[in-house]
Order: sequence, then C-alpha cells, then structure tokens
Amino acid sequence: MSSKNPYAGKIADIPAATDVPQPEGIERRIVFAPGKFWNDYVARHFTVKKGSNTPFHAHSWPHYILVLEGNCDAKIDGTVYPLERGCWAHVPPDVEHNLTNTGEGPLAFICIVPPEGDPAGSPSQ
Repeated sequence: MSSKNPYAGKIADIPAATDVPQPEGIERRIVFAPGKFWNDYVARHFTVKKGSNTPFHAHSWPHYILVLEGNCDAKIDGTVYPLERGCWAHVPPDVEHNLTNTGEGPLAFICIVPPEGDPAGSPSQ
C-alpha cells in the first residue's frame, strides 16, 4: 500500500503480524483495527496451510468469521460445521472452538473480534 493511496490495498501486501506467536502453518494479518480505519473492531486475515488447524480455545469475546478461500471444519461448542468459500460462522463468547483446514490448498478467512480480542485492538499498535 503506497502513501499515494492509503485507503486501499492488497491483503497479501500486509506483513504477517508477529506480536502473537501463531501455530505452525498459520499466518495472521491485521486489515482493520483501532487506529487503522476501524476503532470498534479488529479485522484479521488468517491463512491456514493444508492440514493445519487453529488450537481449541475459548475466551470472553465473540468471533465473526467469513471464509474467503478453501474448506474447513469449524468446531464450535462441540458441533462441527463444514465451511467453504462464501460461508460465515459466529462463535459466541466463552465457547470452545477451532478451525481445521480440510481442503487441498490453503484456507483463508477474515475473523472479526472486538478490540480486546487482539493485541492490535490497542490503538498504540
């Protein structure tokens, strides 16, 4: 993204975030966040390599997930939801969840959380 056009760009040009270690095969990029065009939420782009998954976890904030590429199983509160490009998922607060890439290529999705759900939620980031 050049300084001549600060309002648009390619997600692939955003450097992978390194402030929080990610499991092997997962990259996280911060698209929007407080101080970066959206003060109320953090929009992260995740890429999950074939055969990789996010760890099971739960926390006090919700997730809003939009699948952009690939296939996955989203396990949310003990139920498996098969997702593919064009699908969405909601993860309520305090519910155990994970995503497993079940496709033949990478899984790419947008995950939106409130500011407390990501270190990028702090405007100082």
